[in-house]
Amino acid sequence: MPVISVDMWHGRSETDKAALARELTDAFQRACGSTRERIYVIIRDVPKENWAIGGEMSTDLPTVAPVSEPAPSAAE
Repeated sequence: MPVISVDMWHGRSETDKAALARELTDAFQRACGSTRERIYVIIRDVPKENWAIGGEMSTDLPTVAPVSEPAPSAAE
């Protein structure tokens, strides 16, 4: 029984978490061949005030703009 564990900041919608669980399950199934029913995904919503990055609490760090996807190349 494979278990995929995801810790992320609290605040994403139930729809977003369901999509993440489906995508992770699909990827694991493609890579490892397990049946979907045996793949478990655990999502933990962690409050930002309980998360540190580089030894600094995330609430004390400057806000960073989200990373954007690269633009498609002209060949696509």
